[in-house]
Amino acid sequence: MSIRDDNKRFEEIFQKMDRDYESYAKSFGMTYSSLAMLEYIWDNQPCTQKQLCEITMLPKQTVNTIIMSFVRQGYIQMLELPEDRRVKTMSLSDAGRKFANTVLPKIKNAEDQSISRFTEEEKRTFFKLLEKFAASFSEELKK
Repeated sequence: MSIRDDNKRFEEIFQKMDRDYESYAKSFGMTYSSLAMLEYIWDNQPCTQKQLCEITMLPKQTVNTIIMSFVRQGYIQMLELPEDRRVKTMSLSDAGRKFANTVLPKIKNAEDQSISRFTEEEKRTFFKLLEKFAASFSEELKK
């Protein structure tokens, strides 16, 4: 198999996973990006918009649009930091926790169950190779 064939296979696999996440998000009236932000907020409360931009690599405007949508839906509470009133932290409201508890456990379970199908040796190999790929990819982009 050529490098080009390997790259195509890699892209197809990750695009399929992205489509699965996107399809799942749409079933709840969300985008993949809003699903990713909901998951990050759920796992990292309280957090800031800056943190969301860094983790999702989305533009500040996109993150702000999604956050404001969550605020309008009553899913997010925003609080100013006493030491810097320009910075607001976000946490899930009761409605947000209820919504997240409806949406996110199925994804977490699917990820957990998928990994659990690997033997311990397969897990070590999978993560070792994934880490090696990520490091090589990062190194190649810096050249």
